Amino acid sequence: MNKIVIAEPSTMLRIGLERLLEELPDAEVVFSTDNLSSLYARINALRPDILIINPLLFDYAKRATLRAEFDQLPNLRVVGLVTAYLESQHQRQFAGVIELNDDIQRIKSTLNQVARSVQSDDDESDTAPLSDREKDVLVCLSKGLKNNEIADQLNISVHTVITHRKNIVRKTGIKSVAALTVYAILNNLIEEKDII
Repeated sequence: MNKIVIAEPSTMLRIGLERLLEELPDAEVVFSTDNLSSLYARINALRPDILIINPLLFDYAKRATLRAEFDQLPNLRVVGLVTAYLESQHQRQFAGVIELNDDIQRIKSTLNQVARSVQSDDDESDTAPLSDREKDVLVCLSKGLKNNEIADQLNISVHTVITHRKNIVRKTGIKSVAALTVYAILNNLIEEKDII
C-alpha cells in the first residue's frame, strides 16, 4: 500500500483528488493539506511514499529546488500537481506530473507509474553494490567537487547527480562526505593523494 500525502491550496482540487485516489487499490491518502507549514510539520512522521504537491505553494525562486525541500525523505516520490504554467526545467524534478486538464485515466496512469517506481526501489537491496556511475560520482565527491561540477565533469544533469548521491547514501548507509571519502579509499576507488 502506497501512502500518499496531498498538498494543494484548492479545497475543490484536493478533495476531488482524494476521491479519485480512493479508486486505486494500492493507494491510501494519509494526509492532505492546503499549506506548507502543516505539510512540514507532519511529513517526517508520516513517511509517505508519494507526495502530490502544487508547485504554486512555493514562491517562484523556490520552485526550481522544490524537490530538495524533501531531501530528508530520500525514498519519497514527488508528483507535481500543475494547475498553471510551469517551466519544463521545474517539471523535470518531479517523478511524475499531473496537469489540471488531465483525464482520470491519465492521472491514474501517472500515479501507477510513480507507485511502480516506489515498489521497484523497495525491491532493490539497500546493500546492493554501487553502480559504475555511482562510483564515478563518489570519486568526484571525494575529490571535493560540488554537484554542478560533478554534472559538468560526467556530462550528466545536476538532478542525476543528486539521485546518484541519494543512492550512494542508501546503499552504503553513510551520509557525510568525509565518511564517504574514507569509504572510497577503503574500497580502492580513490587514493589518499587524490584528495584535496
